Amino acid sequence: MKRGSLNLFFFCFCLILIGPGFLLTAKAQVTATLEINKPQLLPRENFFVRLKIVNFSGQTLVFGEDNNWLQFQIENEVGEVLDPISEPPKVEGRFTVESSIRATKQIDLSSHYALEKAGRYKLTAKVYVKQWGRLLPVNPIKFDVVNGSVLWQQMFGVPLKKGEPPTQPQRRRYVLQQAKNLRMMTLYVRVDDGPGGRVHKVSPVCPMVTFNEPVAQVDPAGNLHVLCQSGARIYNYSVLSPDGLIKIRHHYNIVGSRPRLVFKEGKIIVAGGLKLLRPDDLPSRNKNNEKPKLILPETVTKPIPVIREPVAERKKQ
Repeated sequence: MKRGSLNLFFFCFCLILIGPGFLLTAKAQVTATLEINKPQLLPRENFFVRLKIVNFSGQTLVFGEDNNWLQFQIENEVGEVLDPISEPPKVEGRFTVESSIRATKQIDLSSHYALEKAGRYKLTAKVYVKQWGRLLPVNPIKFDVVNGSVLWQQMFGVPLKKGEPPTQPQRRRYVLQQAKNLRMMTLYVRVDDGPGGRVHKVSPVCPMVTFNEPVAQVDPAGNLHVLCQSGARIYNYSVLSPDGLIKIRHHYNIVGSRPRLVFKEGKIIVAGGLKLLRPDDLPSRNKNNEKPKLILPETVTKPIPVIREPVAERKKQ
């Protein structure tokens, strides 16, 4: 065998030996981790999952060219795999991760898995690197689904939208629930079709104190008005639509009297307290430069104006 052929054979043999090792080394330089906002969820609450990819392989990696590069699986505490209730979440959307760069992909899995039963679950993921033809190892994460304590509930009829013909009214239910979230009690609103019916949305409203229960009322348009004490002197006022979306969020401080819900001129409003201006208000009022106003209820004595005796004007000399 000629010397050139021997060198070529030796070079190819080295590639065969080094190639898998190089892929394994590069693979070790790319990590994928799962993160969730909180370890406890209420049944059918929004379940946001973040996938973080850190690349130190020295190569630019491409993800999201199809809908199969990222797949999820949820198991219950006895190892049974939960069947998805819809098509896999859409994760398609090409993006690149250069070397020494970190990328994050966020997905809401609440509409794909019916997490309705309380218990402990395990979430796993598979991340496929098309350039290498290999899967990245991803450590699973565990979370709990807990049943919150029901504080208040009421059935209501969903008003017809413009242009809809009169039909039998659609019935839904508002449910106020409390559950501990990151060592803090949180108030949730659940919108469903009644006991055992479809759950439309579960939304966290605000932190809450345990010594004062929230107050809720439904207006003629089917909106839910909730007034909840979220701090020592702070109240949260939120208005939710029949779909469970928060339309209005305001905050009040205890000044003069405690804020309370009253029905006036066909509308539910907040009386008492000092209305605050905060960046998390809905809709935002920062651009209107609105100043806090002191709202005095009719039962509170208004300040007596100071009346001074008239003083004669001095004549100019």
